[in-house]
Amino acid sequence: MCNEKDIQKQFYKIYKGLISSSEFEEWLYHTPEIERVYGDTFYFNLLDLNYRSRHIKNELEKVIERKIPIGEYEQLRIVSLLENIINEKSELVKILEHLYDDYCRGYSFLRFLELNYVTGIEEIPKLQQKEQWDKNEFDRKREILIDIKPKMVNEARRLLTFFQDGLLVINTVNEYDDYRTEEEKIELHYIEKMIND
Repeated sequence: MCNEKDIQKQFYKIYKGLISSSEFEEWLYHTPEIERVYGDTFYFNLLDLNYRSRHIKNELEKVIERKIPIGEYEQLRIVSLLENIINEKSELVKILEHLYDDYCRGYSFLRFLELNYVTGIEEIPKLQQKEQWDKNEFDRKREILIDIKPKMVNEARRLLTFFQDGLLVINTVNEYDDYRTEEEKIELHYIEKMIND
């Protein structure tokens, strides 16, 4: 049985393109709790959409957008990626690739992580590509991670502290409030210092 948070998570997944429209449609038909939580008009509006349409993503966004606390889920996603850097729960290259997209879309607090990504890590093969590379070449390219990883972990910790202290707050997709002091915004003003430390 789904509660409102479970439903919102699924809305967020389709909104961010993490699941397909056909996966969402199948979930929709198996989740009558949507009607209980949001009312029959909203639920029937979802059921009436043509999930085979080329424009389904836009149509669906119009219906569900106001029901999703987007900022909350965006912040959880970014915080989770930063935690994965620290806890090594996923491959660093892949995490930084995701964060690079976020940086390019407006999350400038990710600048230090992403400058490191584009100045060397981007060229490092991912673990799942190992079979496509000569073993020695693969190992040589991956050695760069040994040197750079401690800086990435430290920066992830620093940013997590700001989120935990409420100094960085994501409001909606690609928009955030930054309550840090200018000195704390080191990634924006003193990038050379960060790189040389």
